Amino acid sequence: MLKNIDYEKIIEAICYVKGIKRHESLKILKDRECRYILFLVLQKHKCDDVEIAYKNFLISSKRAANYGLKKAEERFFINKEFREMYFEIENILGIGK
Repeated sequence: MLKNIDYEKIIEAICYVKGIKRHESLKILKDRECRYILFLVLQKHKCDDVEIAYKNFLISSKRAANYGLKKAEERFFINKEFREMYFEIENILGIGK
């Protein structure tokens, strides 16, 4: 069973892996891979604060979020580096493979 994770922890893990300072977390939106990983991790772990995360990261609609999730899943299966970054973030969050 997957445990619920606060989206702040997810953001911190992504910032750590990408070398972004926490106060610059809006750069995650500019980096497509970071944004896609955010979608995947939020969806996988059924984060309690999904709506808050969407508002904080200026994701305008559920439709935009679903489109981003679909693209993230495609990228996960195609891109080896993307998969490695995703699993590194999973390990940092302590919910590994």
